[in-house]
Amino acid sequence: MGTTVERSAPRTVVAHGNALDDWLAERRRLGQDGRDEVWDGVYHVVPHAHSSHGRLAYRLGIALAGRAAERGLSPMGEFNLGTGDRDYRVPDMGWTSTPLEEATLYVPSVEVVVEFESPGDETWAKVPFYFERAAGEVWVITPQTRSVQVLTGPDSAAAASGLLGVSTDEIAAALGWR
Repeated sequence: MGTTVERSAPRTVVAHGNALDDWLAERRRLGQDGRDEVWDGVYHVVPHAHSSHGRLAYRLGIALAGRAAERGLSPMGEFNLGTGDRDYRVPDMGWTSTPLEEATLYVPSVEVVVEFESPGDETWAKVPFYFERAAGEVWVITPQTRSVQVLTGPDSAAAASGLLGVSTDEIAAALGWR
């Protein structure tokens, strides 16, 4: 069963020179770089999400904890998805069956990736990367429209998650939207 996949255009800002290096160093010093990403060696400055994203992720994790545990999946908050410091993204949350040591900095793949979309962010540009890293599903949740999309491939969506056994309506209900 196919569903239309909606996309927003990413924005790119390019800067060069010592001023950029100084600014990035200051972000690092202040701890403002926690969500920044590197895409094929290109640094992407990612602002922290609206505080509602954290509350929604928390609600979702609690609501699906039992289903996930039954399927051998453990939840993860924000994490570095990729194989090294030259190419990784930071999803809002995910579920994995792989036991991860606490010291794991880069997670190579997970079963489910969750992105809470913000206006003008790069959520849709990250979707192909997640599937290239063998994610089974990518959930794009858009708080502004209270919509939930379960992607099963870069250009295909489903009405339910096969991995967690939950429909998009049930996901929306877990977020308090229905």
